[in-house]
Amino acid sequence: MGQFGHVSLSTCTISAMYGRGRAGSSAVRVGALALLTLIVASLFVLFAAVPNAEAQEGSLKGTLRLGRETVEGAEISATDADGNDIGTATTDVDGKWEIPFSEIGTYTVTLDAASLPEGVGFAEGFSESVEIEIDEVRAKAVAFKLDSADVSTTLEIDPLWQRLLSRAVDGVKVGLLMALAAVGLSLIYGVTGLVNFAHSEMVTFGAVMAFAIESLWGGLPFWIVILFTAVVGGVLGFVLEGGLFGPLRRRKMNNISLMIVSIGLAFVLRYSILLFFGSAPQSYEHYRIQSATDIGPFSLPGKDYWIMGVSFILLVAVGLLLQRTKMGTAMRAVADNPPLSQSSGIDVDRTIIAVWIAGSALAAVGGSFLGLTQIVEWQMGEKVLLLIFAAVTLGGLGTAYGAMVGGLAIGFASEMSTFWLDNDLKFLIALIVLILILLFRPQGILGVRERFG
Repeated sequence: MGQFGHVSLSTCTISAMYGRGRAGSSAVRVGALALLTLIVASLFVLFAAVPNAEAQEGSLKGTLRLGRETVEGAEISATDADGNDIGTATTDVDGKWEIPFSEIGTYTVTLDAASLPEGVGFAEGFSESVEIEIDEVRAKAVAFKLDSADVSTTLEIDPLWQRLLSRAVDGVKVGLLMALAAVGLSLIYGVTGLVNFAHSEMVTFGAVMAFAIESLWGGLPFWIVILFTAVVGGVLGFVLEGGLFGPLRRRKMNNISLMIVSIGLAFVLRYSILLFFGSAPQSYEHYRIQSATDIGPFSLPGKDYWIMGVSFILLVAVGLLLQRTKMGTAMRAVADNPPLSQSSGIDVDRTIIAVWIAGSALAAVGGSFLGLTQIVEWQMGEKVLLLIFAAVTLGGLGTAYGAMVGGLAIGFASEMSTFWLDNDLKFLIALIVLILILLFRPQGILGVRERFG
């Protein structure tokens, strides 16, 4: 059975669909040349896109809370040392606010007490104004300490079902992002047997390249930025397969050695991004500050609807590609039995390159969406690496559909747990769910049990 759809393929069908062919040594030379070209182009883009700190834009930001509840509709303003207005913001449904700035110096951030709910004031020892010293243009957190004699009577708390629904929607969003990143890793493992530890850095690469493209051409709609990011991510996948893993595999290097190479590659990519992007977190200009949009019982920023919609469409497109196209049929055949596929007329090398391009493009898009929901930083991929592997393992190693299901399960479990537990524990809960499911189904949710002996 094919690992990407569990569909049996006859030799005659495969032979009729594909002509015989085999990538020659020219593919290696093309891959090596493309690798050099990509490195030079990436360095140029990153140098041009990330200017000096004086020309960058940072932000004053925070989340306004009263106990465990967030405060919506509070008005916050910021002024510089000369008393000039820098900007204003209103807290959204999650209590979040953000005011951009572009220069170092001293800023005074003021929370308008009149905009707070009735009966809510400032805790003892805290005032409505906070003075912040900025010595680097980056995101800077600002906190206000609120207090009330009776939280339940001063804040309008949503019903239990609505709060649970909100957590569930957040879980679906995180799950879709994990699925986008995980499906590429699962595709690559399915056709090559490689456990690619550099996949997390491909996620970071996508987020950083989206930031660079947006910085170079700030007037572009964000969907065009994502399209360019997917193309650049696909080029990275082509380069890695054509210039590194492909030649090593043709030299009969085993998968354990290739896995060690991927770990080394992860460090190279990670610290290259640090070198050229810097350690300061950045954020996209698009969707920087948004108010919530109500659609039925859902109340989310507009960017969240956009992220979930596009992510869902991409995952459906991957499923259709695997089931309805010749290339998808070839991918499933190669994942099931590479020697038989090659003898049946499928160009295995071309199929593997196609998988690397598609998997890397999906990782890049997932990284750009992750940066849109959080911030862009050089370690962002490393932080989600364990969750990506958990999603692949939970769904079933080598199954693209399993990676989708596993990503949704991991995201949903982690976000729903924050309703009862501290936010810092959500990844722990997700991994506990992984362990419990594997205890009863070791092959994963959609994996196929292997027979030995």
